[in-house]
Amino acid sequence: MTIAKKPKTLKARVSTRIQRSRADVFVPRDFDDLGDYDQVKRVLRNLVDEKAVTRLGYGVYAKLRTNPLTGQSALAARGGFDGAVRQTLMKLRVPWGETQVVRDYNAGRTTQIQANAAYAVRGRFARKLKYKNLEAQFERAHG
Repeated sequence: MTIAKKPKTLKARVSTRIQRSRADVFVPRDFDDLGDYDQVKRVLRNLVDEKAVTRLGYGVYAKLRTNPLTGQSALAARGGFDGAVRQTLMKLRVPWGETQVVRDYNAGRTTQIQANAAYAVRGRFARKLKYKNLEAQFERAHG
């Protein structure tokens, strides 16, 4: 007699994939093989409510971890919010580069440091990416 395994719920399968993944940023397309788009979005919304992931913008979610010092949740992405935005742009296949302000700072032409993360994107990109009080700034890349 074999004992039938109880099938895992979609929420359990999505949660397991997020925990095991090396990626820190996810879009619903990453879970296409697990279920329908609407079902996956519902599960991701539940995971946001449970503080397992956070919503950065339309259809973009990021892993959270608990800060051992404060006990509060923080982005698990390497590089923090900036790293999460870079991963998002790569995952969405958006060609991007550094803004002129960042290039000037890196070249030593200025000492001003940009407060918010800014990216020069080629083509059309109209999403807003936010986490707590941080918001990514996007500008059109020239050239």
